[in-house]
Formats: sequence, structure tokens, C-alpha cells
Amino acid sequence: MPTLPAAVSLRAVISGVVLAVVLCAVNSYLTLSFGVIEEGPTIAALFFFTFFFLSTRKITSTEMVMVATMGSAGGSLGFISNFFAARVMVGEPMVFWEMVSFSTVTSLLGMCFVIPLRELLIVRENLPWPGSRATEGVIRALVEDGDPQQPKILLVTVAVAMAAVLLNNDGGFGLLPAETHLNILGLGAYGAAIAWAPFAIGGAYFMGWRTCVGFLVGGLLLFGFAPFAENPAAPQRYVWPGIGFLVASGLTGLALQGRVVLSALTSILKLGGGGDGEADADAVLSPRGFKILLAVAVLVTGAYAGLGLDLNVIVVLGLIIVGGLVQNVIATRAAAQTAFNPARVMGILLQGVSAAAGAATPGANLIGAGVVAGSGAQAGNLTGDMAYGQWFSVPARWQFWGQAITILPCALVSAWVFEQVRATSGLSLDGEGLAAPVAKMWAASSLVFAGKSPMPETAMPHLIGGAVAGILWVLAESRPALERWLPASTGVGLGLVLAPSLDFGFFIGGVLFFGLLSRVLKIRDLTLSTIAVGCIVAEGFGGILKPVFVMLGIL
Repeated sequence: MPTLPAAVSLRAVISGVVLAVVLCAVNSYLTLSFGVIEEGPTIAALFFFTFFFLSTRKITSTEMVMVATMGSAGGSLGFISNFFAARVMVGEPMVFWEMVSFSTVTSLLGMCFVIPLRELLIVRENLPWPGSRATEGVIRALVEDGDPQQPKILLVTVAVAMAAVLLNNDGGFGLLPAETHLNILGLGAYGAAIAWAPFAIGGAYFMGWRTCVGFLVGGLLLFGFAPFAENPAAPQRYVWPGIGFLVASGLTGLALQGRVVLSALTSILKLGGGGDGEADADAVLSPRGFKILLAVAVLVTGAYAGLGLDLNVIVVLGLIIVGGLVQNVIATRAAAQTAFNPARVMGILLQGVSAAAGAATPGANLIGAGVVAGSGAQAGNLTGDMAYGQWFSVPARWQFWGQAITILPCALVSAWVFEQVRATSGLSLDGEGLAAPVAKMWAASSLVFAGKSPMPETAMPHLIGGAVAGILWVLAESRPALERWLPASTGVGLGLVLAPSLDFGFFIGGVLFFGLLSRVLKIRDLTLSTIAVGCIVAEGFGGILKPVFVMLGIL
């Protein structure tokens, strides 16, 4: 790694590594509990500001960019827990060091393709990057305004919300209820309740009001499928309508962005054509350096996939070309233009590619989804981070190498947290345990691709019905005149695979943030972001501490 200039402080690098590891652990738990993660540039920036706002040395935008980058792209590796969970669900679990090595190798592949992604989507094109713009706004507000109230609000929120998680009766000390049961119209028998989960409350703010209403709709629809579930009190375990809706709505959304996909594929063809302007003065690596990195990444990935995972050459090439480059270009460009990153659906598509190339078992074709999770955590997120880095004139190579040093620590942490969560909470496709909606979607798809789907008799009609509903819903919300009146398809789909209590918890969070705090009390956006971040992080911390307390004999 090159010598860091003085503008990159040691405190920023150390904080970035620590926050990357912490956010990776938090996201590993959150994605298995709720199906979503917080990629976290805003979280990392807020915590760094909280740590050092009283320091005699002024916090700089360069420090904030570096910390946000490392915390975001590093922390998002927690998404790979869905792959580990899906392998468990199909009866082909990975041991600790297999998980660590898989995360590291796929991350290396993703880091390699960050360089052409930046060249294509940042240097050569002027894309809106809505998510990156939001991060830029938070960093400017903190650095330029220096609001001393935000750290206090963050610390109080984390303390209160984490206490609520640890004291609840869902694996905690049992002093507070984790949810309130609703015995309305007999729906209590179908699991009607409101979960008082800090993540659901705070996460609602970042998901948006339409998504919160989507959770409400998904939760209500679940009651209609409860009679088909093995346990009607847990209708979310009857996953087939939700999986059909999620997959079909995601694919339809991708198809509707045909221009985006076509432009992304065209961008790949431009990669070797040379630029028509001056050479990039902020290149991450020289052309020779990139070729060396590419060769190393391809050789390491190929050797690991062939020898460690026992995949044939065709599958390996498909994973590298389609999984490493093509899907990352498509997904990252979609995020750059619309803030929609189709990682969940791209995972299924790459499972299909793997199966078609000869990956015969569920565990083997699941590796396609794993590559999306591992390489995408680095490639897509880091490219988005480089967008706001460029706006703050932070050299891309600083962000690249800063992120590189977080890979191994995050790989170790994600594997360790997964083992603890699995041991204490359980994971299964249609039984008890964590919700894990993304893992269930991937596991169910892998069984279908392998011809081993253990669907109950009513599953296929409901799977097809959910798929048709997902297609029609996305087509309807693609029309601007209808979109504002329709709940977001993402919320409806996730609502169909989460417990009704969580669905209603997300909706209550939306009412709290968008109704009471924003419209009635007129609390500004930065403060709302701080409160939401505190709730999200507290849920993750509390969820991780519970199995630790169990191991220590405290719980």
C-alpha cells in the first residue's frame, strides 16, 4: 500500500477499520433477521463525528470520506451471511474457514473490478448517484455546520434502543415485551402483533414512506396465506407467495430498466476501446498495475473455485465474467441512476448461470449468489463511495487501499457472527428460526435449479400467483401517475416473508418518522437520520451481544 499523505489521518484509518468490522457484524445479524442491511456511509460518518467532534484537531471532509468509505463497503460484506444461511438451508453448510476464504476471494474479485467500474461509471459518464448524493449532504452538514447536538442525540438513542433490545423477552433479560399481540378479528391466531424492534422503527426512515406502507400490505396479505402454513400462527414460514413476488418483481424492475442494462453492457464493450479524452489523473492503478491485479484475482479465484469448491472450468469462467464484471456493471449502474441495487435478483440469475454451466447441486449453484454477495459488497458499494469521494476531491486510490485493508477483518467477523447467530437462533427454509428472507429466496431457487424442490402441494400455485402479482405491481408503479399512490413493491415483497409483527413494526416506524417527527414536530432531516442510525446500530449491537451473553452464562 502506498505511503498515506498527511491529509489521511491515522485516526481516520483506524476508525474506518473498526467501524467496518462493527458494521459488518451488525449487518450480518440484521440481514438474517430482516432481509436488509445498512451499507452505512452515513452511520460511519456520524459515529466518527461523534468520536472526534470535541477533538482539538478539526474534522476534515477527507477524513469523513475515508471513514464513510471503509465503514460502508467493508460493513456491507455482512450481506454474504445470506449465502452462508442458504447453504445451511439446503443441507450443505460451510465451516468457519471455508466462509472466511470464500468472503476473501470474492472480495478480491470485486476489488479488482472496482477499477473498470469507476472508469466506466464515474470518469466517463455523469450519472446522478442518488445514494452518494445523500452521503455527501450528511458529510457537508456535519463538517461545515459542526452541529454538537448530533453526537449527543446519537449516543442517547443507541443507549436507550440497545437497552430495549437486551431487556426484551426475545432472548434477552425478559423485562420488556419484544412485541405486542393484537387480538383483533381473531387475527391473533395468525400471528398479528407489533414488534418493537429498533431496526424496524429506525430503518423505516431510510426505506421511505411507500416502502413502510408496503410492509403493512405484505403483513395483511400474509393472513390470507396463514391457513396453508404448517403453523398458522407463523404464516411467514409459508414462503412461496413471497418468494414468487420478490423474484418476479425484481426481474420486472430490471427489465423495465432496459436502457440502463443496455448502457451497462455497452459500457463493458467500451472498456477496451480507450478513452476519448485525457488520461485519468486520479487513476487507482497504472494500466500495468491493473493487469497484474486482474491476473492475480483471476488466478486466485479460479484456483479456489476449482480446487476448493470443486467447480468445473465453465462454471468458474461464468462466475468470473458474469459474476465479477457483468452483474456488477448492471447492478452498480442501476444504483447510480435509480438508487435501486438488484443484488437479491442478480444472485438468482447467477445461480441460473451456474446451474446451466454444470453446477448440479443446490450448494454448487448457490455459489453464484455468493459471488454476487461477496464481489458486489466491494465493487458496487466502493464505486458508489468513490463518486462522493470525487466530489470532495479525495483521491480514488486512497479509498481503494483504505477499503482493501478491511477485507480480511470483515471476512473473519462475518463468519464468526454467522456461527454465533446460527447456533442460538436457528435457520431453516420453512421452519423455525430467523426470518432470513433473502437466504430463503436463494435457497428455494437453488432447489428449483437442481430439480430438488420440496414444495408442498399448494406451493406452486401460490408461487406463480405471487410472481404474477409482483409483475403487475411493478408495471403499475412504473407509471408516475400511479406510483405515488401505490405501496412500494420492495416493501410488499419483504412483507410477505417477514413475520407480521415486523411488518407492522416497520409501518409504525414510518408513521413515527414521517408523520409525528417530521410533519408534526418539524424535526430536521439530519437529526432524523441520527435517530434512525442510532436505532439501527443498537438493534445490531444488541442482537450480537445476546449470543455472547449466552456463551458467558449471563443469559
